[in-house]
Amino acid sequence: MICEDEAIVALDLKMLVEEVGYDVLGPFPSVASANRSCDEPGLRVAILDVRLRDGEVFPLADKLRDRGVGLIFHSGHALSGEISDRFPDAQFCPKPLSTSRLTESLHSLARREVETD
Repeated sequence: MICEDEAIVALDLKMLVEEVGYDVLGPFPSVASANRSCDEPGLRVAILDVRLRDGEVFPLADKLRDRGVGLIFHSGHALSGEISDRFPDAQFCPKPLSTSRLTESLHSLARREVETD
């Protein structure tokens, strides 16, 4: 799942995730649109911008975490410390995009989710 409200960034993320071999749900520009799809079967990892069109992503992140979905926060708005306090198992990849860091985080969380199934 990709939640990102900047269209170019969202498309870059989508292409990157597909290039490394994963299916993509989204991108979703708002919490509301993502919320409607967060119960999709097979959802293992979500890449989340902190601020979307209709507000902060944290309520959605709580819901995804509670479902066992791995979280990668990809944002220029939040400090990694703020996120790690609330979501200690999440990854943080600041903007601008670091392709290698995001790819490592994606693979790490996807492996973890497969191991816990």
